[in-house]
Amino acid sequence: MAQYGGQNNRFPLTINNIDGSEEKGEFYTITSTKVDLYGNKYTITSIYQDPWGPDLPFRGQRFIGSIDSRTPNEFVTQKSGAVNASSDGIGNAAYGTDSQVAYFSSPIGMKQIRLMSEGVTKEALVDYYMSKEGGNLSALEAGNKARKQWAIINGKDPTSIQDLNDSSDKARPPQKYFRLTGLPKQETQRDEMAGKPGQTLIYPQDHAQGDFDFIKIVPIEYIPMLQAGQDFNAMRDALSVKQRYLRKERVVGSTMFLPMVPGISESNATDWGGDTINPIQIAAGQIAANAITTFGEAKDFGGIGKGISEAATSMVDAGQAMINNPTTKAFITAYFAGKAVGTNLTARAGIVVNPNLEVLFNGPKLRTFQYNFKFTPRDDREAKTVKTIIKVFKKAMAPKRRKAQIFLNVPSVFKIKYLMRGQVEHPFLNKIKPCAMTSFNIDYTPEGSYMTYGDGSMTSYVVNMNFAELEPIYNNDVQIDSDDMGY
Repeated sequence: MAQYGGQNNRFPLTINNIDGSEEKGEFYTITSTKVDLYGNKYTITSIYQDPWGPDLPFRGQRFIGSIDSRTPNEFVTQKSGAVNASSDGIGNAAYGTDSQVAYFSSPIGMKQIRLMSEGVTKEALVDYYMSKEGGNLSALEAGNKARKQWAIINGKDPTSIQDLNDSSDKARPPQKYFRLTGLPKQETQRDEMAGKPGQTLIYPQDHAQGDFDFIKIVPIEYIPMLQAGQDFNAMRDALSVKQRYLRKERVVGSTMFLPMVPGISESNATDWGGDTINPIQIAAGQIAANAITTFGEAKDFGGIGKGISEAATSMVDAGQAMINNPTTKAFITAYFAGKAVGTNLTARAGIVVNPNLEVLFNGPKLRTFQYNFKFTPRDDREAKTVKTIIKVFKKAMAPKRRKAQIFLNVPSVFKIKYLMRGQVEHPFLNKIKPCAMTSFNIDYTPEGSYMTYGDGSMTSYVVNMNFAELEPIYNNDVQIDSDDMGY
């Protein structure tokens, strides 16, 4: 039996109580894979709450209940009357609140559990199939079988999912795929850690987490879309950046709580630009499309040659028809003559080609965030904390060399949160996806003169840091009905 998920995959939720009040907390799932007496694979997904949030030590996580994939529409807790029907594997009874049990027993709540555990459940099934048959299955084959099994246990039709029908796989001749092999592990080594992962650095030190608002910054390991040993088909099934880091997140340095600073802002932008297409380009585009279609439909080299010949004849005929048209003949002649000599002859005759100018969407843009912190240590203890914070940023943002020095591993990235009273995500400030640090600047003499304390510590430091989100903001990232500001 294997277990997947855990406290690193927390999801914030707000549950409405019967009396109109709200319960806010962070929940996570643990998915256990099992095999019954007949050799059938199934999963049990348990839901937990961390009532104290992710920023305080482990205290009294609540085991609420579980869903068995064999009875996927039933949420079972001790409160439902089933003897030992749901347990967390170590004998803890469910003691979620009535509102929590009611929410997770509802169709919406059970759907939420499945969404939270979907990634790790599939991951568990992939591991299961990779270990089957002596480990001879490729990552692609194991992934296909895992997705098919996941579809079955979640009440979906596996035959409607591409590449999941075993019979079609057997009818298909075996194919060879290029796979990334021999690459060094992405995993951050001990000497590459940016401080101790369990260490907390707070500035100013007299600001308690429960009394002040903070910017929480945590260095985490970069998770690439394509892993070692995978072929490029795996990229089609890769999760979005946000989902990848929700499913698998590894802290590789100290957690820093820094004070709120002026200038906290966000800028959302998309790339729109003007583009033109004139009638001549439309006609040429149609001819090109016909040629490509004919080429694609050819089944042999003879058909390809015939298709090219037909396309060329079509282009000649279309061009001849345009030139022979008395309405457009003189215009087209002047247009191409102008192109040949690099001038606009038609405009000198008082006419121009209609460009059909339109602003078109080119794609999303990435958000960037800039922070300027001024550190003014008031004693030697705080001076050491400031020095450690600066070193954590410098080490985490630096690329990592491998022993062979042929490749470089990607630097760590950062998780940034605005915390209200140092404990919960600020409901009126934006969320931020994982970010890469693009620049980090330190001014050791911000007052315009060189001043130190007796131990050599600078009297003040000004640190400027710039971050770029790893992924753009998409429409489904912003939930209108949520209680927070969203992304």
